[in-house]
Amino acid sequence: MSDQSQTALNSALIDMSRSFLQYVAEGWPWVDSEHQAVGDQVLALAESQRGDVAAIVELLTEREQFIDFGSFPTEYTDLQFLALDAMFDWLENSQQVVIASTAVAAQAVKSVDDADASELMEVIHSRQKELIEKLKEVRSRTPVQ
Repeated sequence: MSDQSQTALNSALIDMSRSFLQYVAEGWPWVDSEHQAVGDQVLALAESQRGDVAAIVELLTEREQFIDFGSFPTEYTDLQFLALDAMFDWLENSQQVVIASTAVAAQAVKSVDDADASELMEVIHSRQKELIEKLKEVRSRTPVQ
């Protein structure tokens, strides 16, 4: 694996594993009991994203490469104890960063002819674009508190 592939994969991994969606999932999004299904849908989307993180980790592990999970941005700490409906702008903005990062990683591994990583990142990029659409669907069904 080239250094460029490793760097690209690790960058995408950090952006996904430390996305606002993952932060919200770790803090358990607050929704009233009447709308618990909305919170559960957001947690399911976070779980889906963690699956893509795991796929990158698996590839890096197979190649005996260093894995950096990064850390959550400090600005997220100001967003604790908010109702889920107040977080959707942040969730969607963070997901746009993930989409851009996975696109860059897909292009980077393709440019160095890393076929396995290229195939994986194309799939992950596609799933992350679908994820933002699902977030928007959940948002549209979420009553404003």
